Amino acid sequence: MSDEDKKDYLAREYSDWELFTRLMGYTKPHFRIFITALITMFFSTILSILQPIILAVAIDEYILPKNLEGLELISLAYLVISVVSFSLNVISSYYTTITGIRLITQIRTDAFYKLQELSLDFYDKEAAGRIISRVTNDVERLLNLLSTGIIDAIVNVMFLGTLFFILFYLNPILALTVLIIFPILAIFVVYFRIKARSAWQRTRRALAKVTGYYQEAISGIEVSKAFAAEEFMSNEFKVLNLDNYEARIKALMLFAIMFPVMDTILALGTAVVLSVGGISIGAGILSVGILVAFLSYLSRLAQPIMTLSNFYNDLLSSMAATERILDILDRTPSVIPRSDKMISEMQGIIEFKDLTFSYVPDQAPVLKNFDLTIPAKATFAIVGHTGAGKTTITNLLCRFYDFNQGEILVDGVDIRDYNIPSYRKWLSIIPQSSFLFSGTVRENLLYGNPDASEEQIEKALLRVGAFDFVCRLGLDAQVGERGSRLSFGERQLLCFARALIADPSILLLDEATSSVDAHTELVIQESLQNILQNRTAIIIAHRLSTVRSVDQILVIEEGKIKEMGTFDELLNKKGIFTNLYEKQFAGQEI
Repeated sequence: MSDEDKKDYLAREYSDWELFTRLMGYTKPHFRIFITALITMFFSTILSILQPIILAVAIDEYILPKNLEGLELISLAYLVISVVSFSLNVISSYYTTITGIRLITQIRTDAFYKLQELSLDFYDKEAAGRIISRVTNDVERLLNLLSTGIIDAIVNVMFLGTLFFILFYLNPILALTVLIIFPILAIFVVYFRIKARSAWQRTRRALAKVTGYYQEAISGIEVSKAFAAEEFMSNEFKVLNLDNYEARIKALMLFAIMFPVMDTILALGTAVVLSVGGISIGAGILSVGILVAFLSYLSRLAQPIMTLSNFYNDLLSSMAATERILDILDRTPSVIPRSDKMISEMQGIIEFKDLTFSYVPDQAPVLKNFDLTIPAKATFAIVGHTGAGKTTITNLLCRFYDFNQGEILVDGVDIRDYNIPSYRKWLSIIPQSSFLFSGTVRENLLYGNPDASEEQIEKALLRVGAFDFVCRLGLDAQVGERGSRLSFGERQLLCFARALIADPSILLLDEATSSVDAHTELVIQESLQNILQNRTAIIIAHRLSTVRSVDQILVIEEGKIKEMGTFDELLNKKGIFTNLYEKQFAGQEI
């Protein structure tokens, strides 16, 4: 992995041991089930080891001497052991599967909670598609390892130890011939580990890029169609998908080579056992039954080795996935409260004192030594050119980011001392891009106040002018993904109603009417006085005609207040505000 990939991919690096122990930590609440599955699988394996011994006894004691009197009993014992071993195996598989599903469910839940907790600067740096890939594809990749993988590996290690004990007990010479293949396998596995690790990491990164591009392409489908960019998008995706294809082919080719090589090594062992065993039988120091048992054990030797190889395969890919998941789980929010002060009531007095803020460290600040006091229940508008810092003011007031210098006080208390959820419950923000969750109209309206009554919903809809179209649709009508079944104006009116139902003490409107049609803007303007009544409000405005009746207008440039006053005062001042107004209403009488 290149240094650039590391910087883009993980916040820090993890050792394999740390990844494995952190993953195993999730098994602690399910320890009893885990142990039950392990014990049943162990006894199933022990019973399967007894089968070749019974086969050897049947050949040497009954078949070759042609003593058939006890053959039925030995055959019945072989059958019973097989059935019991199979039953125990089924029980173990059931428990391990249930445990694995529980574990990945818990990991996915923890990841979702963490994503809800993280600050917005995390989402500024990470693509949504890559985040989704981590909590879906990467978590799902852990299922095999956390269900059957670990228990199978433990049991098969015990199986190999027990098997070699029995082999040496039956015939040390033949057992030594079997051991010849193990150094060869060890060298091969070590070499394979080095190659496979990097191959799986590249595969996960490539898949994350494909998933991210998918998500972005679907979200921006209207833009790509509007610019006839379908072919360009397809070509871009083709490059990413080809990289994913090549990465997966490289990883799979390693395993395609691995298993035939293992089969060849095991075939070499079989040939050696046949040669040495045949000579030993000819010399009268080995029975036919023991040789058959050895050959049976040798054929069974392939299964645990293959299982352990598959486990190693799962382990490598799971470690790469675990890295990406832990990178989310180990992140800490950049915005954290200095204390845990709860709010039972808010007046809405806002003070910005010597506030300086930059989104990127060591870059020019967006706000510089910003000072402003907004009285309770006053309505202030903020205007200015794009990039002047208008939205940044509301972002900082909402505690989406932490500022570099200065203070923001609400009711005389630094907002960094407030419990964040308690503080934000007294604020509502209506952004320019009206966002609705997929679901019903009612579910979206109740998002900020789940306990609101039907009367509160109806009152809010009437106050924002949305009552008629909601009655036509019905409160239980589906709005579609991101509100796709509604017009933009209808979505924005629902956002106003949602904010009103939350009944905030401070209401923030971030260019909330800049993208609606003239009729919807008129509806909103007519109801704006009702919406802003008895609460402190900050209106970031693009259309200057919408801020005529506010208490004060601030003109922001380069992160500082350049002008401040009422609408008429600023027009008469013939300064920046007048210039903005004249450009917006060129040719019209002021």
